[in-house]
Amino acid sequence: MSLIWYAETPLRRSRQIVADVVAVLALLVCYWIGTGVHDLTAELAAPGRSLESGGAALAERMTEAGAAASEVPLVGDSLQEPFDQASQAGRSIEDAGVRQQEVVQTLALALGWVTGGVPALVVLALWLPRRLRFARRAAYARRLMQGGAGLDVFAFRALAGQPIAELARLRTDPAAGWRNRDPETIEALAALELRGLGLRPGGSRAG
Repeated sequence: MSLIWYAETPLRRSRQIVADVVAVLALLVCYWIGTGVHDLTAELAAPGRSLESGGAALAERMTEAGAAASEVPLVGDSLQEPFDQASQAGRSIEDAGVRQQEVVQTLALALGWVTGGVPALVVLALWLPRRLRFARRAAYARRLMQGGAGLDVFAFRALAGQPIAELARLRTDPAAGWRNRDPETIEALAALELRGLGLRPGGSRAG
């Protein structure tokens, strides 16, 4: 079944187009805000990267110095020990830098979702189900019409479900006209129901 995404009635179709444009723009703004907050927060990881690189460089130099000191006769082992301890301290600094970057990345991801992802989900929840509901209802109604169902079906639905104020605007008594099978009343009731679905009697445009 091919869904009908836009109404055949001009006013409702215009409102749908405007709503779609607003929703898409809102999603783009949410994406822009979310990625901006994420990237801005991620910049806080720069000190962690400096700690990581500085600690790694210190550990490497101390390891090389310790290896050189160990070759000194008689006292090599004693000379190497302080360099090994300094190398371990450098590795600790390197690990601290890595952990700081991981914390910042987690924070950046969380803030990105809170400021951009959650609002985007709210926009989708308010917009998409309504659009899908219209598309399915209009498609079912169009298929029913194309399957040979007469205006009587839609006239009956209008009589049973349309607001009293809408029925009161009809030029004839809708209940009496329905009971008497008055063609004008049935056509008016059917048009009222189809307009509520965004369709026109005999319309053929589908999307």
